[in-house]
Amino acid sequence: MNIRAELPTVYSIPVDPQALAHYSRELQISTPTEALCRLTHAIANSPSWAEMPKSILIARPKPEPVLAVLGCFDRVAEFRINSQLQNLNRDLARMRYVSYHQAELDCQRLADQFIDRFGPQELKRFHFTAIPRGGLIVLSMLAYSLGLTNEQLQPPQSPDVPWVVVDDCAYTGSRLYAFLRSHSHQKVISANLYSHPELRQVIATRESSVLACLSVHDIYDYAKSDLGDDYQAWQEHSLFNLRGNRYWVGKTDHVCFSWNEPDRFIWNPMTETMEGCWLLLPKELCLKNQFKAVAQPPQVQVQPEATGILQPTTHVIFGQYEEQLVIGNQKTQESFGLTDIAADIWLALVEYGSVEKVVTALLTSYEVDEATLRCDVDTFVRELLAQGLLIKGSP
Repeated sequence: MNIRAELPTVYSIPVDPQALAHYSRELQISTPTEALCRLTHAIANSPSWAEMPKSILIARPKPEPVLAVLGCFDRVAEFRINSQLQNLNRDLARMRYVSYHQAELDCQRLADQFIDRFGPQELKRFHFTAIPRGGLIVLSMLAYSLGLTNEQLQPPQSPDVPWVVVDDCAYTGSRLYAFLRSHSHQKVISANLYSHPELRQVIATRESSVLACLSVHDIYDYAKSDLGDDYQAWQEHSLFNLRGNRYWVGKTDHVCFSWNEPDRFIWNPMTETMEGCWLLLPKELCLKNQFKAVAQPPQVQVQPEATGILQPTTHVIFGQYEEQLVIGNQKTQESFGLTDIAADIWLALVEYGSVEKVVTALLTSYEVDEATLRCDVDTFVRELLAQGLLIKGSP
């Protein structure tokens, strides 16, 4: 039986255990295996797959966690996949999940800030509005915490009345910018649950109509430490390519709410456009993600854990693609296609881990004499060992 290198190809990344553990803690997932599987399904839910050829996502929980993409891709698709895989561990480590209950607590803290800064009597003059859609949820909570009246939730009639613009999280300030350009009110207060201090400072400096920028939590910016001397050029390039009016940009915490995972983008030099990144939040934990799935998402396969003496090496990823079983060697970046009995032998080796058990199992499926089958399996195992796809451990 020959194994020959051919398409499709397996693209993979070892998932950093610490990043996966952080992801598990943020989402309160009990085991790393479950966390990897739910992450893979979340990625499969991403709208960006609509522009991709047929793809298979593979989660390998053990012996070491790996996430892989299997398919036949052109250079543009390869860039998209490799860029996302390269950023995956960083993005997992920087995820911050805000449950509905935590958002309620944050809204109470925001209400306390308003009372401490302006006083309860002065607040009765304030009017409030929200930036859809997350801001509407925050405002509904804030309305209860501050005891806002129906009149206070209407646009102010007088220019002397402060108008509070509420949002859940501000990364660049683009939504506030659009609001300020569509309204002429001269006394505006920006209020959100999460934002970066530099963003709030730039807004306060550039916008004379903004009286104050309130926020409950600061989000961290990793851009300066990630980019070093290239930071300034990167920020200018990003602000230009994002095509819109933004006050500031950074590489911040990825703050996700039970109602929203914010959009993230990467620059694709081949298409010369900003393209959407993979979703990381399972749709059952995020209202927005329940409505973002593509019509035909990639199939998700979970690579079974091997047992026995004979096992795939740690750098091997495999999955089913149409009529063949594809084995990817992460070390050499080669892919191998198996069909028919060769594929069945491989799967039996993974399940049973010994030639004897493989022969016994396959005799129930194939009409072949035992000696011939044993010879075929022995030959195939030697070839797999020679290719570095299989390893023989101690009994």
